[in-house]
Amino acid sequence: MKDKLLEEFISSFNYDNRLAKYEIDTCIVWTQLLARKKIVDSKKAKKVIQQLKKLKKNIKDKLVPAEDVHYAVEQTIEKMLGKDKELAGIIRTARSRNDLVVSDERLMIKDEIKEIIGYLKQVISSIIEIANKNLDVAMVGYTHLQPAQPVLFSHYILSYAWWFVRDIGRFRNCYTSVDVSVLGSAAFAGSSFNIDRFYVAKKLGFTNLSMNSVDAVSDRDFIVEFISCCAITMMHLSRIAEDFILWCNPNFGYIKLPKKLTSGSSIMPQKQNPDYLELIRGKTAKVYSAVVGILVLMKALPLSYNRDMQEDKVYLNLAVDTLKDSLQVVNKIFCNVEINKERLEDDLRNYDFVLATEIANFFVRYLGFNFKKAHKKVQLLLEYCWRSNKKISELLSEEYYKIAGIKISEKLFSELKNIINPQKIAANYKTYGGSSIKEVKRQIRELKLFLDKS
Repeated sequence: MKDKLLEEFISSFNYDNRLAKYEIDTCIVWTQLLARKKIVDSKKAKKVIQQLKKLKKNIKDKLVPAEDVHYAVEQTIEKMLGKDKELAGIIRTARSRNDLVVSDERLMIKDEIKEIIGYLKQVISSIIEIANKNLDVAMVGYTHLQPAQPVLFSHYILSYAWWFVRDIGRFRNCYTSVDVSVLGSAAFAGSSFNIDRFYVAKKLGFTNLSMNSVDAVSDRDFIVEFISCCAITMMHLSRIAEDFILWCNPNFGYIKLPKKLTSGSSIMPQKQNPDYLELIRGKTAKVYSAVVGILVLMKALPLSYNRDMQEDKVYLNLAVDTLKDSLQVVNKIFCNVEINKERLEDDLRNYDFVLATEIANFFVRYLGFNFKKAHKKVQLLLEYCWRSNKKISELLSEEYYKIAGIKISEKLFSELKNIINPQKIAANYKTYGGSSIKEVKRQIRELKLFLDKS
């Protein structure tokens, strides 16, 4: 009598069935190899391959649930072969579920990496579009979440794009780690049959072959690396979400999201909550848990294969699905966000002590102070402004002398007043990679070139 609890406990079908497409591909190529090397009869192999191809066209409806995706495909082929069902057994020749599952996972991750990179490119394009529309808009830049210096909004938001450029680089490096064929390693020792692993690798689109059969079936480094890449990208998405959540707050008011990207409150009619952004921030924890999960799963396993590894798909699927959904939602946010230029520039006027660094620079440049001295002088001016509830841009030349002992000629003071314009300051950081419009335009060109070449 069957024990349902034990059957369900050992089964992985509910989370490895998504490998079915790749399972069928490997079975087709493997059966072709067996016929090519005359290990099995070519006519029998042809019948099996025909059924595998039919199954691939209609996996969803035809695949029979089983203990795992490997048995599911095999048992479905038996059913499709009817009176010739015994032929399905030839696909097991010189092969094991141990090397087969790794092949399936590697094929799947290669496809997922391509798709993720596509989503990342879309997000970069959307960021470039926002930067282009707000090229010369200045804003208060923050460090420690405290007003710091003026910066161009376009420069600020382009920083996100460079995160994703690096993410693409990581995923491409990961692709190289994944792009390794392990078929032919069998259970863990290899096979005594005269198989051709190079043929299989080429047919399945792998660039490299595993060098050691024990390593081939016991290695999950490629999954750890892939999920880690997903986690880093989710960290970037979460940081963007945090910025935007703050900026949506009326106390900032820098951006506005359409209703379709917010949620109302069940009790407070006035609320438009940035729930999609909050969920991206929250779902990041799921991908982090996947990193920890796969590492803990593998941390003390003896060589070579162990059934524990069956659970790797749980963490793999969790990371993949969460990241792809989050990237698409973030792109919708970038495509629909409304930038409040007036509020950005109002805050520059309200927090005009962000001009302080450039005033110190002025003292260095025109009065010959060293920066330490200039810094102390500006601190005296700021303390006076805070006590007097004055803006630093409103100070008179006499107050510079009275408060900080700084004598400035009328001509130099006029030059200072001209310099400490927030928009001018933000646009005047001309260092390579700085906030000047020239540098922002260069960044946009570089990003577009990256996308064109990618």
